Amino acid sequence: GESTVHFEGEDYGDLTARYLLGEMQKDPKVVAITSGTPTVFGFTEDLRKQAGKQFMDVGIAEEFGVTFAAGLSSNGMLPVFAVYSTFLQRSYDQILHDAAIERRHIVLAVDRAGIVGDDGETHQGIYDVAFLSTIPGVTILSAATYHELRWMLKHALYQYPGVVAVRYPRGAQPETYVNDDTEAPALYKYVLSQSGEKKVLAVTYGRLMFSLNDALEQLGDSADQIAVMKLNQIHPIPVEAIQHALEYDMVCFFEEGIKSGSIAEQFLTELEEQGFSGRFIIRAIDDQFVPQASVESALKHLGLDADNISEVLRNALQD
Repeated sequence: GESTVHFEGEDYGDLTARYLLGEMQKDPKVVAITSGTPTVFGFTEDLRKQAGKQFMDVGIAEEFGVTFAAGLSSNGMLPVFAVYSTFLQRSYDQILHDAAIERRHIVLAVDRAGIVGDDGETHQGIYDVAFLSTIPGVTILSAATYHELRWMLKHALYQYPGVVAVRYPRGAQPETYVNDDTEAPALYKYVLSQSGEKKVLAVTYGRLMFSLNDALEQLGDSADQIAVMKLNQIHPIPVEAIQHALEYDMVCFFEEGIKSGSIAEQFLTELEEQGFSGRFIIRAIDDQFVPQASVESALKHLGLDADNISEVLRNALQD
């Protein structure tokens, strides 16, 4: 069976490396590629030795990393290019021309997705969703928990065709989250938690789900009037997710990414095309560079922490 054990001190990057190493040992076609960030992507010297020729560091050449992956794919390999969100921008042309248009199956493990904290203003991983979703045939999955990340990597490698991006944040999942690995469920494209009649639908994806959960706790009994949709496959937006959202008077979308080209905007467009006549609120990063700050204070400044989310939802319920 696959290893689902969580090691002390492990983060999302370490887990990705360990999962891939397990797949490499079972399947010689699986190859991991990095562009100058092997240890941050979890491939310590010891793991690199274990991976042998199935691990390649192409140096600081993200453009080549994607083209190399596309070439390997055309020869029957299963390449995974692990790259920081902020450096993936350099590869836009190659993803479009060398991978997507050629219908190559490659996996992009998009590390440091969202606000990064100490890496600073230049490293914020808030643009990848907007630019990847402009490319036909690209699938984007966004993980909040270790459990989801493992399942998304597995589905990205073996279930989805074409270019598949699996996004995950910097660091570790919150300690308050109870990791239930005993019974791994199938990866659902989205999860809708609700019971009975609800007035407001709150939608989000990735680790912002933790902030949304905290916000709902703050709302106490009022939270009973709010349904929650967590997208796991964020692009293309699942058709059924739009169908469900049409049933609400008000939809509030919270996104840890740039607003222009966001999934929230795409969600709204699809709702309106289906005849949605309710209200829609987008809380995302609006037309600004995000300065260096801790993740916590950056989210607060952007209005994406639990306090701000609960305020948006409280106001929504009163409208």
